[in-house]
Amino acid sequence: MLKFYLLPMVLLGGLAIAADESLDEPLMFIKGDITKAQFMERAEQRFARQDSDKDGTLSVAEREAAMARMHEAMQQSGKAMPGRMASMKPKQDLTKAQFMERHETLFTRLDKNGDGVIDEAERASARGRLGQGAMAPAQ
Repeated sequence: MLKFYLLPMVLLGGLAIAADESLDEPLMFIKGDITKAQFMERAEQRFARQDSDKDGTLSVAEREAAMARMHEAMQQSGKAMPGRMASMKPKQDLTKAQFMERHETLFTRLDKNGDGVIDEAERASARGRLGQGAMAPAQ
């Protein structure tokens, strides 16, 4: 059940939008519009970086390592992890197909007006829901 699982993961780095090749940056910190093609390309890049053993699956350990890196990066930037996100733990491995499918679903969810672009207003809406604790993980 995906429910509200996807947005916290995008902000944690499991699905974070990469701002550069060395560090995943949460969607909420990206400036400017993000097209679906950009969103999906960055997902491909993140999967490749996070799949350290290159077996086509993100193991629980690989996902935990990515989440730890995101947590550390947020701390260094002076940002706090919203709500329950700091204590989230992956419970299962994730194939590349599952990873990409979750990104497709997430993009559709975030793109409220259906124009194929996540804009600042749509990111602000997501931030607001996170701040209210509405995005509890469900695995």
